[in-house]
Amino acid sequence: MIRPLLAVALCLSLAGCSVWGPEGGPGGSGLRAPTESAAPPVDAVAGPDGVQRVEITAGDDLRFTPSVVRAHPGVIVFVFHNSGATPHDARIDAGSGADTGNINGGQSSTVRVTVDKPGTYPFPCLYHDSSGMRGQLIVAP
Repeated sequence: MIRPLLAVALCLSLAGCSVWGPEGGPGGSGLRAPTESAAPPVDAVAGPDGVQRVEITAGDDLRFTPSVVRAHPGVIVFVFHNSGATPHDARIDAGSGADTGNINGGQSSTVRVTVDKPGTYPFPCLYHDSSGMRGQLIVAP
């Protein structure tokens, strides 16, 4: 009688882990923070309309690629692509707090921000920030 109960308890505990993933869900301790990446910053590219654009990939490794974006003051358009199966939600804390909303695997979301002042602005994944999934927008004159 105890073995079937233990088997059910084990299945339920494993199912809970698969729902939240390796970071442990809300209040979880998260994965070990990554060591600083040696990847160079990527420059947002200005189009003929003067709008700067950059594409960011979010994956199952709980990282943004690129994780550091350089731009000048003005309008910046971010296109976030989810290349994995794990949902993500990025927030660009550049004054207006623009948010991608939930991006499921294979989906993309476009966020447009206007940054008037030079500075460093974070863009964390709201779901995986505790696991180190965050990027930076560096705005310089």
